[in-house]
Amino acid sequence: MTDLVKDSIRNLIYESLAKSFPATCDSQDRAFEKEIEVSRTKDARFGDYATNIALILSKGLGLKPRDLAQTILDNMPLDAAVIQNCEIAGPGFINFRMSSEFWKKNLIAVHERKNLYGHEDITDKPGILIEFVSANPTGPLHVGHGRGAAVGDSLARLLRTRGHKVETEYYVNDAGNQMRILGRSLLLRYHELVGKAVEFPGDHYQGDYMKELAHELKGTPLGGQLEDLPEQEALPLASNYACQRILEGIQEDLRIFGVNFDRYFSERSLYAEDAVTKALDELRSRGKTEDREGAIWFTMSGEEDDKDRVLVRASGEPTYFAADIAYHKNKLDRGYDTLVDIWGSDHHGYVPRVKAGMEALGYVPDQLRVMLVQFVNLIRDGRKISMSTRSGEFVTLKEVLDEVGTDAARFFFLTKRSDSHLDFDLDLAKRQSRDNPVYYVQYVHARIASIFRIAAERNINADMTDPDLSALDLPEEEEIMKRLADFPDMLAEAAEAMEPHRVTFCLLELSELFHAYYHDNKVLTEDDRVRKARLFLVEAVRQVIENGLTILGVTAPDRM
Repeated sequence: MTDLVKDSIRNLIYESLAKSFPATCDSQDRAFEKEIEVSRTKDARFGDYATNIALILSKGLGLKPRDLAQTILDNMPLDAAVIQNCEIAGPGFINFRMSSEFWKKNLIAVHERKNLYGHEDITDKPGILIEFVSANPTGPLHVGHGRGAAVGDSLARLLRTRGHKVETEYYVNDAGNQMRILGRSLLLRYHELVGKAVEFPGDHYQGDYMKELAHELKGTPLGGQLEDLPEQEALPLASNYACQRILEGIQEDLRIFGVNFDRYFSERSLYAEDAVTKALDELRSRGKTEDREGAIWFTMSGEEDDKDRVLVRASGEPTYFAADIAYHKNKLDRGYDTLVDIWGSDHHGYVPRVKAGMEALGYVPDQLRVMLVQFVNLIRDGRKISMSTRSGEFVTLKEVLDEVGTDAARFFFLTKRSDSHLDFDLDLAKRQSRDNPVYYVQYVHARIASIFRIAAERNINADMTDPDLSALDLPEEEEIMKRLADFPDMLAEAAEAMEPHRVTFCLLELSELFHAYYHDNKVLTEDDRVRKARLFLVEAVRQVIENGLTILGVTAPDRM
């Protein structure tokens, strides 16, 4: 059987359509198949799944929706072991109620597939490059970067689970004016440390980490060298040192957070390889640039953005926009079919600009998908903590990890859609109760592991070979089996929508069902037949919880 229940139903519907309207289906070249939507019903009175295909196709086929629905049912090859019954509802919806045998057969599939349950084999799906975090190497990561890291890494895991070839990349903005400001910030802190009078500009990086870097620099040969060099010569050296040390700190924080990139891509490499100049030359050859008052502008007429943008300033220095065009060209030229950029929500206006640049170079703008990550309100003791990199008033990601741990941080970052504001309650993240979502889910895994430990201690036979699944006759047991069967469909739809938070929601729903079931029913019952079946059921729950937590980058503990 296929892991995807909805696909099984879609195939049945299409077979019926092909049988009922062969000429139309042949001429459509299976186009109808793409229009067949199957959704999970929210009310058990209307079965388990429903489709509105009769409402969608009725007009084109010259039939009333309910008449078309009846025709589809009359010609549908039904297997009683799979579908218990079908019925027409309302103006033409078709509802499907799956058989008890179907849910139990899927339960066996969980045991057979184990950690691959919900996975799809690697296929010829397009290659995807996900670029995320890409925080400027001008200071430590803060919690906003942490949310982007959790979203990007979990998305990569999710897409790989569904058979996509995915690579991840961090774009290091190590060129331009911000690097000069970073170098001067370190240089001034160093001069201050060795007793020189300095005036520290308000637009420079003022966090304590700059003072720490200055102390570190003082003990190196480079420190002594910088004391006597003119600022023009000292700045590049100080900038390189600060950039490298801060980037190393970022990489260490990400490692602790469970995020490992396939590649760190340096902006400087674009200039070293003349990639920016080449991109500008190509734009010029395509008639997309215009010289005005000594600057080079990108002309937006006919493109996605609404006004012209500067590519090269009158000073001769390329803008970040020019580098970004060259960078996205570089990514596409490396052979990726889809680019996913995960940016902070404050970059919303930048999306059409970059897409316009891609289109102007002859690429398809839709090859770029941009996910915007909303701000995080970090809350401690009921107080929101503001964050600003240059002022130094921010809480670092590392501080959050030290306080609540990687598991809680990653899970909390994924409890909402990435484009929704998130209140991160540090006190709740540390609480060991059902109110803490990550604790609530992880405790399912630990509790089930405990059941099997207790069975071993009592010399209870926990062998689950050939269980009599007819012993699973409680409504709550069937409801759990249904949620287990939903897991592969949920993964497929979450991957298509690029919404890893759906995994979090699914795990919370499954956890709620399990905790209620465990509270009301004894798993290690004296009845050998029932015990064996219930152990088979809860082990499948444990496996799906583990599979889902793995996608989220969260551990599945055996003890808590």
